[in-house]
Amino acid sequence: MTSPRRGQLAGLTAAVLFGCSAPLISTLTGSGSALSIAGLLYAGATLALLVVRLVRGTQAETPLSRQDWPALAALTLLGGVVGPLALVLGLARLPAASSSLLLNLEAVFTLAIAVLLGREYLGRRGLVSAALTIAGAVLLSEGSLNGANGLGAALIALATLAWGIDNNLSQRLSLRDPIQIATAKAAGASLPMLLLALLLGHAFPPLPVALALLAIGALGYGISIWLDLLALRDLGAAREAVLFSTAPFVGALFSLLVLRDSLSAPLLLAAGLMGAGVVLLLLEQHSHRHRHEPLLHDHRHRHDPRGEQGSGNPHHEHHHAPQDLEGLPADRPFWHAHEHHHREIEHAHPHVSDAHHRHRH
Repeated sequence: MTSPRRGQLAGLTAAVLFGCSAPLISTLTGSGSALSIAGLLYAGATLALLVVRLVRGTQAETPLSRQDWPALAALTLLGGVVGPLALVLGLARLPAASSSLLLNLEAVFTLAIAVLLGREYLGRRGLVSAALTIAGAVLLSEGSLNGANGLGAALIALATLAWGIDNNLSQRLSLRDPIQIATAKAAGASLPMLLLALLLGHAFPPLPVALALLAIGALGYGISIWLDLLALRDLGAAREAVLFSTAPFVGALFSLLVLRDSLSAPLLLAAGLMGAGVVLLLLEQHSHRHRHEPLLHDHRHRHDPRGEQGSGNPHHEHHHAPQDLEGLPADRPFWHAHEHHHREIEHAHPHVSDAHHRHRH
């Protein structure tokens, strides 16, 4: 499976898990405060990621370095603290319909930052795909701004902006170990919220509900965050945003099939729009001649010793120190991670805006 296909599969699975979590959480919101519930969800995410790390064992990944901690702290603060708190405060000041409509700004902010500041490229088909999926999300929210006030709308916009920046910062860190990043982010979000809820005397859910929230957080936040990081690594933030914006439709479909909500015309129309948008993105083929500047970095990559040109990827045709290959197979493809140099190269092939393809168009 190619890197873009892996990223697409990871991104869609992340959207499915997160989308299914939303309607389940909505049935439990009356059992405790918003802060305690959010803390329990991220605590479940932390536990799940620790289990995944234990089960998977040591993988060929580049760990976080000291230089990465500022970016990790920023995305944890923005995505795990500022975003949820601004959302809770905004929801208290707005009608549900207005909130649902404004939450679609996350995809818009993510796309805008990725394309305008992150040098990612979306061609005509990608832009049409983004427009279709966002239009489907807007339609699905059935929202209007009737009854909205300036402060409430500003708080929801702040939450979505925080998550948009978080997505782009996460993409920049995605060459590092995704499990390590996701675990640090989940733990960094859950502990402050749980401590703050305890200090402020907020109500906590009863034990059965708390266990349910931990389980929902494990899948809908923990595993979803990990898969989303893999999608960010292989696709870039812009394309990941298009795929992840299908989460509201997944949630609506889950509510229809599992929670027995009624079928509506907006759901059917949103399904058509989002389905068309996702298909367009999956069929996208962006290829042209482009030039790569010399680059030195450290990340997970693949080699095939049987191939005439290493892994078949000219970016990773490089020499190795003996310690780089210690314990690795000599007769079959393998993954490993080490600092390596990318030589200057000019070629043409299908590609997306991953870490190796941030060139001008």
